[in-house]
Amino acid sequence: MGQPFVRPVTIRFRHCDPAGIVFYPRYFELMNDLVEDWFADGLGVSFAELHDVRGKGIPTVNAQCRFSAPSRLGDVLDCSVAVVRLGNSSATLAIRFAGSDGNVRVRAELVIVLMDLQSTRAVPWPEEMRAALGGFLVDNDSFDVE
Repeated sequence: MGQPFVRPVTIRFRHCDPAGIVFYPRYFELMNDLVEDWFADGLGVSFAELHDVRGKGIPTVNAQCRFSAPSRLGDVLDCSVAVVRLGNSSATLAIRFAGSDGNVRVRAELVIVLMDLQSTRAVPWPEEMRAALGGFLVDNDSFDVE
């Protein structure tokens, strides 16, 4: 089994609503940033290379999210992504955002698909990407995702 990709993120003013807590749609933007960073730094292929060189995209086709506790301006969250299922052309990702106290504030499950940009059809993961994704494959229970 692999390990999750973890990146700290500081909650900024732009993430917050007038009550001073993260406005929930901003978490989806943070998730997308995390996945993009993971592809570049964890899997070794940037979104720019995927799109501009390989002609592929990674749309999210399903998203489920649970918000357990608020995050506030200045909080630093440990943002983690791991693969809990790897299909022929899809991957189910478990994402969690935890505060400095270790308590998970947001849990999400995303399904992404490798897509050919020209045909807009799903295509199988190339072997090198499948192998890289497999390095982040974890047991759902060990990753604390509900």
